[in-house]
Amino acid sequence: MKLSRIGCLAVAFLCAAISGCRWWTGGDDPESPFGPVGSFSLRDSEGETWTPEKLRGKVWVASFLFTRCLGGCPQVTSSMSEIQKRTADRRDLMLVSFTVDPERDTPGELKKFAERFDANPARWKFLLGEEEAIHKMIREQFKLGIQRNSPGASKEVKAGFEIDHPLKLVVVDKQGQIRGYFPGLPDENGGPEAAEGHAGALRKMRAQIDMLLREKHGLEWLVPSAEANAFLNGLAGIFLVGGLALIFSGHRKAHSIAMLCAVLCSALFLAYYLTYHLAIKSGVATSFTERAPLAPPSVRYLYLGILLTHTVLAIVITPLALRLVWLGYTEKFTSHKSLARWVYPFWLYVAITGVVVYWMLYRLPGAAGWN
Repeated sequence: MKLSRIGCLAVAFLCAAISGCRWWTGGDDPESPFGPVGSFSLRDSEGETWTPEKLRGKVWVASFLFTRCLGGCPQVTSSMSEIQKRTADRRDLMLVSFTVDPERDTPGELKKFAERFDANPARWKFLLGEEEAIHKMIREQFKLGIQRNSPGASKEVKAGFEIDHPLKLVVVDKQGQIRGYFPGLPDENGGPEAAEGHAGALRKMRAQIDMLLREKHGLEWLVPSAEANAFLNGLAGIFLVGGLALIFSGHRKAHSIAMLCAVLCSALFLAYYLTYHLAIKSGVATSFTERAPLAPPSVRYLYLGILLTHTVLAIVITPLALRLVWLGYTEKFTSHKSLARWVYPFWLYVAITGVVVYWMLYRLPGAAGWN
């Protein structure tokens, strides 16, 4: 009993230690909500109407532009294009660009502008509406400044600079709450380091987007996902360690229950894994290179090595683990113990590396700045 108590305390301490670690969470935590984005009803360049309710359940990034802009718009839109490229596999991420000059920016002009930046129409929407309503929305809902420049007696407004508008990117979470403001272009007064500082800000933003995409509420935790798969692998590992501690301390019945729980977790993992990858992701594998394009080659090879051994051993261990449980159930303890010496360490390896693979794929890139 003392050994099992120590094991439980060690697991609890480990969970507490990693829960707040940026290397486990995937980077710096997103800001607390700045407030809801509020309501709007705008149409995109294809004529489809978009509202915050339609975007609910998606994380989205907002930008503000006009197609004739000769100021920061091209650079801000290039930043959006880079986000689109680096997050190609995030199906629940949308990019939303609002034109601040809807009278000139017709749907046709917006389409041409979108094509210049290789915008994917399924993931990147260009919205337009009444100018007054859009400017009011930017000021009151996004809490950003905007004004149309008017020529005066001694003031000339150059073409392409008619509107002073936000050059920031705004991240909105699945619940429609504003969660962060990020620079859309390097600081023009920042000197040579400005470009690297801006690149770092975009990496931080992508890491926080991934965190917001992982946020789940209520019954969402029951839906097959990468997080659920990692949780089930980790839980199987805890039951395996607990089962070993129990049998060494002479608690055979409790050992049997723990090992049955490990089998159940592994079986649920298999069901969730197949559902997630074949049904939800349509058989498209998640690539470490896409998730961590800036990672050193050595880390990439390490990940592939762990993934390969995890996958092969998971296939081999499944029938042997079932055989092991059957031998224990039928009280063929000699054969059970003999097989367990071989099966147990590999089964535990599969459970642990399941969590490691998830961490390296979904958490490490953001924390290390490799995303």
